[in-house]
Parts: sequence; structure tokens; C-alpha cells
Amino acid sequence: MSQTKLVGDVGGTNIRFALAHEDPEGTTSLRHVWRAPANDFRTFSDALEHFLSNTPLTQSPAQAVFALAGPIDKKSVQLTNNTWVVRHDDLVTRFGFERLVFMNDFAAMARSIPELGEDAFVTIQKGQPNAIIMPKPAIAVAGAGTGLGQALLVGSGDNDWEVLPTEGGHQPFAPTNAYETEIYQLLHSKHGYVSFELVCSGSGLENVYEAIAQIEGQPITNVEASEITKRAKMGQNLAVNTCEFTANALMNFIGNAVLASGSWQGAVLAGGVSQHLKPYLNTSAALGHFNDKGKMQSRMERVQLRLLMDSTAPLIGAASI
Repeated sequence: MSQTKLVGDVGGTNIRFALAHEDPEGTTSLRHVWRAPANDFRTFSDALEHFLSNTPLTQSPAQAVFALAGPIDKKSVQLTNNTWVVRHDDLVTRFGFERLVFMNDFAAMARSIPELGEDAFVTIQKGQPNAIIMPKPAIAVAGAGTGLGQALLVGSGDNDWEVLPTEGGHQPFAPTNAYETEIYQLLHSKHGYVSFELVCSGSGLENVYEAIAQIEGQPITNVEASEITKRAKMGQNLAVNTCEFTANALMNFIGNAVLASGSWQGAVLAGGVSQHLKPYLNTSAALGHFNDKGKMQSRMERVQLRLLMDSTAPLIGAASI
């Protein structure tokens, strides 16, 4: 069977494919990395056909691993923030794969972390990652993109890692002060159940922007997440307030994940929205949302928190399976 794997990262907004090759030392490299908006294609198979048809190949890859943004079933996956349904048997029939694996996209993101160099990360809180030694080191991973993903990376000895994917982004959002409670109430009146994903994601930025505009008595207009972060860079007060609120909520979320999983060896934020919120993640308010966990505050301050900046990380993680 060929050493080359076809890998894919399929989110609600974008789709990426690449060919992954592992050298004799076990290092994975990516070739022919390709990215496109998912909306450019009617189906997942159409996107894959386009990639394969426009990539120089001596033969079709026999192995494929696809990281998909949705709950994983062995035979089919309905993407959470996309209308696509990806079916295992249909892909095997159409593309002739000898081995085809589906995995959660955020599990792939988490699995990439041990494979990446330090230059792939920005440190938000240095912490003391070796201060608390556990038999099996655990790293909490959370990422804001089109949705909000969460996974747990657990070391199992001999540099081997296991990923436990979750749907933690759908946990209820918990306001921590009066201002956050006011925004929560507005979101609840419009959406009903308010999850962390409802505020810590691309669509979350849009939801929060609208709520803060209402509080500040400003005209409410439909503004996309990319425009909000752009306006924040230009200093627009409403956009800055939105990014600060969402960054604080995201830090609260990853801090809760550390507490719930005992990830004292570290935590990682990932995803495109997290990257855009980088200027707001290491403020005293944001770090307070991460660390201020009552009796656990001193322990939280020893947790290393990093931001993953490599957009190809899920492809590396998929190739590692």
C-alpha cells in the first residue's frame, strides 16, 4: 500500500486537501495543499474530484483520512454547519480507496499538536507545565472557527497520544459579571438556549456584535465575522467590544475545559476565529477569565496556554492516524 495518504480537513466554511507523506524518521510532510470555500461545490465528492483532477499524481492514493466537522459515524457524517452528508461507501466506490477513515475535525486538530514545532504556537500564558506531574499527561484543546470545537489529548506512553473528541462547544454559556449577563439575556431572548458556540465562533461574533449594538443604542445591521475583526483592527469601538467579549468567553471556556479534564500539562486554543482574536487573548481581563476559578486559581496560573497558528494542523493530525 502506498506511503502517501490523501488527507482532508472539511469545515463548515472551508475545505482543505493535501497529500501527506511520512519519511523513515516518522516526520509527516504535506504536498499539494489546496484550499477552497465549501460553497464552491455542490457536494464533498465534487470538491474531492476537483482536487484529484488538478493534482499531479502517478496513481490515485490508496489511503485517505478525512477530518470532518460533525459527529462521526463509521458510514456517514452530516456536517454540523454545512448541508453536506459524506458517505463512506460512496467514496470507496467512486474513488477506489483501499482504506478510508473518518475522524472528527477537531480530533485531527488536537492530534496535530504533538507533531508540530514550537514555531506553530504563540504562548498566551507561560505557566509551569511541569509543575504538576500526572501519570498520563492531558492537554485540553478548544478552537473557535465556524463552530466551537473541543477535544482532549491524552498521552499514553512512548510518545503515543489518544484523542477524545467531544461536543463541548454546545455546553451552556456561563456569564461571569453583570455586563455578560445583560448580553446573555439578549441572546437568550432571541435564540433560546445560549451555548458557548453561540458566542465563541464566527457566527458567535455576529450574534454578540448585534447584542452589544442593541445595548449601546446603535443601529443593528448584519455584519459578517470577518468584517467585525477588520473593524476592530481599525479601532471601531463596537467591534473592539465584541472581540473583547468573545475573547473573554473563549478563555472562560478553555479554562473550564482544563478544570473538567485535569489538563494541568497545558491547554491549546486553535481555529481561525481564535487566531483573529489573538490581540485580545492575553489581556488581564481575558487571562482573568481563564485563571479565576475560585479555589483553583493558583493551580490554573501554572497551566501553560498556547494559541495554535498553523492552518494546516488538522491535515497533519489526520495524517498521524
